[in-house]
Amino acid sequence: MHNTRGAMSVKRIIAVAVIYAIAGAGWWLLGTATAIRSDTVGGRLAPRVAALWGEPLRQEAPVFTVQNPGRRHQDRMVPEENHIRVMIQPDYRRKGLNWYPTYTCDFSAAFTVQSGAPVTQKVRLHFTFPSAKVTYDQFSITLDGSPINAAVDPATGVDHLFELAPGQRRVLRVAYLTRGLGQWRYVPDPALGRMRHLTLVAETGFRAVDYPDGALSPMQTEPTNQGMRLTWKAEDLITRSSIGLIVPEKLNPGPLTTRITFFAPVCLIFFFVLIGAINVLYGVDIHPMHYLFVAAGFFAFHLLLVYLVGVLNIHLSFLIAAAVSVALVTAYLAGALRGRFPWKMAAAGQLAYLVLFSYSFFLKGVTGLTVAVGSVATLAILMKVTLHTDWSAVFAARTMVPPPLPSAPAAADADSGT
Repeated sequence: MHNTRGAMSVKRIIAVAVIYAIAGAGWWLLGTATAIRSDTVGGRLAPRVAALWGEPLRQEAPVFTVQNPGRRHQDRMVPEENHIRVMIQPDYRRKGLNWYPTYTCDFSAAFTVQSGAPVTQKVRLHFTFPSAKVTYDQFSITLDGSPINAAVDPATGVDHLFELAPGQRRVLRVAYLTRGLGQWRYVPDPALGRMRHLTLVAETGFRAVDYPDGALSPMQTEPTNQGMRLTWKAEDLITRSSIGLIVPEKLNPGPLTTRITFFAPVCLIFFFVLIGAINVLYGVDIHPMHYLFVAAGFFAFHLLLVYLVGVLNIHLSFLIAAAVSVALVTAYLAGALRGRFPWKMAAAGQLAYLVLFSYSFFLKGVTGLTVAVGSVATLAILMKVTLHTDWSAVFAARTMVPPPLPSAPAAADADSGT
């Protein structure tokens, strides 16, 4: 008869390691399939989203050029005042497993030019649309309140020639409503790199505001009921940097579930360590097949999550997958080991190592910290509870208890007559 309670043989450890490797391969396949599904479909749908909702908008400053008869070189005019207002309202669109940060853009601006020449000048105005691929509603372009009657083409912009008398001030006003994707920028005239009496106010429908690389940060920020009011203000700004903001991305189910799936082996190894500790401390004989079914229960969580997010809210999908997995693993261990296994401890371990570790991916920037804290806490607990464990006895070879010797046969009478 073998004495196996609380013992851990090398063969069992190797068997558990093989099971862990098989589970890791399964998660790798599932994660790869999810990544391909997300990236391929997302890449195929991105042009369709751009066609429907536009692309990142880049509004360039209007160009005012003085026409000098007989000269090839034309002088640029610096507007005396630049008053710009834009409202960015997010309107997220979902295609496949991805959310796209689309938004509506309500743009209006007034640019004032003033002549400093002693004679009347002819000035050519050129206004460039932020994108040639989007549509524009409520478009208006006026000069001193009068509509500009010129050809309007989003690809080539608007050109208009007007006169500017000595000392005269003229005001160009532009307004439109359109849609964009990802980010919005306002770019000063690259030939000038200068903006006088600039006031640019951007109102957003979100508060998690970020700014593109190389863009100027606002001078003032103020929260509103729905988002933020950002203000760029300067008397005479000389810069070639743009002004802009980034629309925050919504939680994307595809990339998120891919990262959670690839992280699954880390969750499982922590739980296997917990089971091994229970094996030692409680003397429960846990067979490698029990480890196999536990790994399958963990895999069920990711399998359900990956396919539920295609039809349900990601938080609801996570809750359903977690509840099913915890119920499967806990009920199996409690039933298979006939009540000798501390199922409450197993449930707590799965909630910590599977559910909490996986949910940390929802919170940007805290996944590493969560795993680090969990690792140190697990180490501290294991060190304390195994402080007086005789590891030589735990890893000792199984001892064979010899069967009892048969009793010696009774001696036969030598002679019934003697």
